[in-house]
Amino acid sequence: MATFKRLRWPLLIVLSLMVAIGGAVAWWHGAGPAMPGPAQGFTFVDDVGRKVVVRTPVRRVVVFNRYNVEFVRAIAGTSPLVGVDANTAKERAYWPELRNVQVVGQGQSTPNYDAVADLAPDLVILPRNGAWAEADRLLTPLGIPVAVVTAWDVLKHEQNAALLGHLFEKPKEAEALNAFYRHWRDLLAQRLQGVKRKRVYLEEVGDYRTLLPGSGWHDMIETGGGINVFRDVTLSAGNAARGTSQGFTVDPEELIARRPDAIIKLQPGQYAPHPRDFSRAVLNRIAGRPGFATIPAVRDGQVYHISYYLAGGCSKIVGALQVAKWLYPDRFRDIDPEDVMAEWLTRFQHVPAQRGYTARLGEVRR
Repeated sequence: MATFKRLRWPLLIVLSLMVAIGGAVAWWHGAGPAMPGPAQGFTFVDDVGRKVVVRTPVRRVVVFNRYNVEFVRAIAGTSPLVGVDANTAKERAYWPELRNVQVVGQGQSTPNYDAVADLAPDLVILPRNGAWAEADRLLTPLGIPVAVVTAWDVLKHEQNAALLGHLFEKPKEAEALNAFYRHWRDLLAQRLQGVKRKRVYLEEVGDYRTLLPGSGWHDMIETGGGINVFRDVTLSAGNAARGTSQGFTVDPEELIARRPDAIIKLQPGQYAPHPRDFSRAVLNRIAGRPGFATIPAVRDGQVYHISYYLAGGCSKIVGALQVAKWLYPDRFRDIDPEDVMAEWLTRFQHVPAQRGYTARLGEVRR
């Protein structure tokens, strides 16, 4: 929507003049441009290789993307949050503390820069698949730093948590989160050693919309011991119209030919578990697609429905654990991913645990 892109030009002009005047004063006194040191700020390289300077501790932050907001809540609580996107805030039961936090755009691709500038945050955080370049161009000249942090990236969990621990001066809380993540990451690596990896087709909400290398969902599948059946697809001028790594449309015939051992359907994202009838309908629709009866996953009842919330828990490490449990039940007989999810929710997100985030075709056919 246009309102999310519009800028309040008088405010821009005033703030730009303040920055310019401050620079002129420094030059007049022979100081040259200020180089932040330990007493002035913290310099770090963000997820896209940009150098960012922020005064710490960060006390006022605007955050886009649910996974980023979850990391902030896990490490620093919600008191530093002054602005979030509407896509995050809509889950009121999951975010009871955000009722009085300003909504500053529909999502990570459409920030409302007027609202962000009015809040005068110490820092704005977006993921690498958000509008960070535009935010950097428009907000940094106003003295509002923009950092790219991608908390949905299961492979970068530790460095992301450690960074936020430094920014908010909460190192113990960041290390507690990383210890939780490392425990399950290391258990996965240990128990998956020597396994003959099974082939997995992962589908998002849209029919025949899969996820490619470069998406966190691809990494979730492979961290969980699977092989993404479309891992060889690369984006090019010839197939760009089909989507991005975050959602790419495949041909049904090609999917059938690749004969996945398991099919996992992500649909949709909500804190409350899906009703059983909803999961049953999702799974039966997939099994009933033309030609799917010949796919090993459908023939053997290895078609699964999983909520984005469990799949995405703790940078998707909970989702990876669930994938491994489905693919190699004998190796994970003593592990219940829903118990891990319960700890993520109660200990780190400070909300009641929920259960029933998954369903299997073999169960609903009974």
